[in-house]
Amino acid sequence: MWGLLISTIVTSAADSLNPIAITQQFVLQGMVKKPKHIWYFIIPTGVTNLIGGFLAYFGLVTLIGRFFCSLIERYEQVLLIAELILGIAFLIGVGYLIQSNKLEKLKKQIQSLKSDENNSNEKEEAEVAHKIKSVTPMALVAFGVGATISELTTALPYFAFLAILFNYRLSLLPLTFILIVYNVIYTLPLAILYFVYIKAQDKFDLLYRVIKAQVTKLSNFLAPALAGVVGIALIYHALSHFIV
Repeated sequence: MWGLLISTIVTSAADSLNPIAITQQFVLQGMVKKPKHIWYFIIPTGVTNLIGGFLAYFGLVTLIGRFFCSLIERYEQVLLIAELILGIAFLIGVGYLIQSNKLEKLKKQIQSLKSDENNSNEKEEAEVAHKIKSVTPMALVAFGVGATISELTTALPYFAFLAILFNYRLSLLPLTFILIVYNVIYTLPLAILYFVYIKAQDKFDLLYRVIKAQVTKLSNFLAPALAGVVGIALIYHALSHFIV
């Protein structure tokens, strides 16, 4: 048991240094309406990892995978039609995004003509400051769950931990203790980042505004491009299976 505990501490410490999770928290911290709301991201991150550990240990991941495979085989035609419709919706969304960007640029041009440069800059900074603080607690929960699942592809320490864990026959109580220890350590850097932010909030917010302004310019091009690629991929995949 002591060997398992030491292995848990070592692997969770390595997993906690995952740069993806830390970067996500760094970005989201400056986008919440209240600093303490970031806990809606940190806690679901740990809880999702905890649930994943239970599912993997009791073999439920394999069972769920088989269920979805059988579901896909049984309703393949329906899912392909849904995929085709979704692809078309993405392409329609591309047109909407492009049109929306054009309208936004036109609106800014009109505003710049009506007001002098200083007032315009002040207004723009105020708008950026307002938009940057717009992520809701429910959105943070979704980010936490989604980010944890997406990080599994890079979480080699987590898979090493599970491999070690599978060598032990544990009852529910010891298993729960081990998984809680792992996930407390796993989320510790995120909690530390929150307290660092509280101590230097003004400097962080200034950096976020600069990043936000650059990301907004980039997203005007990337969002339609990515939506178009996804839409074409979905339509191609659906049609290729229909033809076959």
